[in-house]
Amino acid sequence: MFGLRAYPVPVWKPLYPFILGGAIVFYGTVKLQNAMLESDEFKKDPRNPYANKKSGGH
Repeated sequence: MFGLRAYPVPVWKPLYPFILGGAIVFYGTVKLQNAMLESDEFKKDPRNPYANKKSGGH
């Protein structure tokens, strides 16, 4: 390109702990949210997407 040089800048090596930590926190948050939605306290809540789950084939 015009005036842009490709320098070997390390991007993944210094950032991998933050990317890995973000993935672990995201996974834990999703698992915790699903566990709370399926708990007895929130099973009858009308805002719960699993409250009206039907046992049909679809």
